[in-house]
Amino acid sequence: MPFEFAKRLFGAAEMKARILKAALVGPKRVGEALFEEMGVELKEVVKRTPKASGDLRASEKRLGPFMDGSSIIVLIVAGGPDVPYAMIVHEDLDAIHPIGQAKYIESVLLESRSFIAARVARRINIADWVN
Repeated sequence: MPFEFAKRLFGAAEMKARILKAALVGPKRVGEALFEEMGVELKEVVKRTPKASGDLRASEKRLGPFMDGSSIIVLIVAGGPDVPYAMIVHEDLDAIHPIGQAKYIESVLLESRSFIAARVARRINIADWVN
């Protein structure tokens, strides 16, 4: 039973305490799970990133998790002061890359968008939040 802990609730006070704990811990757990899943995506992003010097690939990283209202956000970013051309490389559909492709971040995230929620859900176990 996915909510095994529900069997162990004895009264309203205990139920309220466990629900409040889940509400407090939930976003943190979801953020951590999403950050880990974006690590999986980042590996594919790196594979698709054009490689000339390797600086662009080395600049890629995850940022977050961040809360924006009720949304939890983890970003995959590339570039920075040492790699100011990251956006140009990402967006230039006419460039020919011997290794990698344009839209190296976007393409990965578009392909995985229908699977991310299920993968995050598998990483979290609500029963652990309330024990």
